[in-house]
Amino acid sequence: MYLMISLFDDSIYGWYALDIAIAATHAVWWGSPADDRKSKNEFTKQFLKEFLTGYFKHNDLDTYWVRQIPMFMDYRNICSYFWWLNSWDGDESRLSEFQQTAITQAINLIHNGQMFDGCDIQL
Repeated sequence: MYLMISLFDDSIYGWYALDIAIAATHAVWWGSPADDRKSKNEFTKQFLKEFLTGYFKHNDLDTYWVRQIPMFMDYRNICSYFWWLNSWDGDESRLSEFQQTAITQAINLIHNGQMFDGCDIQL
């Protein structure tokens, strides 16, 4: 199943599970009450539980695709990482503090073979 979506500066043609993952990823970035990994994962589980409860009142999504949401969240985070690097010419002073922190965290997670924060969940 595919769906055309437009969220903020995004406009892509993808899976419904990707749409949900993008919403969850942004919720974790901007809504998590704490920055530690455990808190972000707990926040993500609660967000997705409530989001999917409302979603399933009006839509169907096969269990297989629901289980892919954490993978699509990780995909979204990786895409954001490259988006931040897109305009970077190697001069770290051109990056905002948020971008510098996000890139450093992304590098550490990739180096350690971990998924991004909020993605260590099972659905």
